[in-house]
Amino acid sequence: MEVVESVPGVVLDDLTPIAHPENPVVGSLPTAYRRGVTDDTGYDDPRLTPLYDIENVGRWDIDFYLALAAELAADCVVDIGCGTGLLAADLATRGHRAIGVDPSAAMLGIARSRPGGDQVQWIHGYAASLPDAVADLVVMSGHVAQYFLTDQDWLELLGDAHRTLRPRGHLAFEMRNPAMRAWEQWTRSDSFQTLSHPGGGTFDSWVEVVEVAGGPRVTHHGHTVLPGGEHVESPETLRFRDLAELTESLRATGFGLTTAYGDWDHSPITPTSGELILVAAKGEAAPR
Repeated sequence: MEVVESVPGVVLDDLTPIAHPENPVVGSLPTAYRRGVTDDTGYDDPRLTPLYDIENVGRWDIDFYLALAAELAADCVVDIGCGTGLLAADLATRGHRAIGVDPSAAMLGIARSRPGGDQVQWIHGYAASLPDAVADLVVMSGHVAQYFLTDQDWLELLGDAHRTLRPRGHLAFEMRNPAMRAWEQWTRSDSFQTLSHPGGGTFDSWVEVVEVAGGPRVTHHGHTVLPGGEHVESPETLRFRDLAELTESLRATGFGLTTAYGDWDHSPITPTSGELILVAAKGEAAPR
């Protein structure tokens, strides 16, 4: 596909411009998402982006969303915060029209090069970059929903998802259950691992929480020691919302919750569920 620069900071693998110079996409997007994904978390650091898939090898969420897309017979699926593009590429190879959007150019570079990546429309940008009424299913995997720190940011994101969906389309995403306080295990001793580096040798990685604030908002630092001994530290802040908050935010943006799971095996939500996995249907119109 030919790459077109439609507005500053937004690259489209498509010939149709979907943003306008008088309303630049980057400037209108939630600052929490821009900061959390593009600045110093490592998602645009060429030393760290090749390590992402090595550190995140589980396919539970990928397989869940692939099955959901098939169940809904979704023609077009949009992956918001697509990262290295594993889900979007797998969707495309299964016959769906896949669109992946992410603010990290380095991540999208990996996405384009993976098998099936040439069948995906990649957008270097944000949810506000997406066109209207193109998708049957919008997904946010990899706990992308946790990057929206303020309620306004989160509601704007849901509004963009609603706008992007066709009538009777669906939105699906997951959030770690805040009641389980998963961040209490984000310590060096519990998270330390040594893995093979794609360039040879090994690297060490671990995470450590540095602050838990109201919300809850959890700031942790990711640590990576590269084969040559260089220590790279990348901070990240996440926001955790409970089921009641998520349900109300969906209602406020024109969605109706259809299904909620507590794990990737489709088990129901219980007080000890590690995940809150939600599927919501688009209503006739988003409330104003």
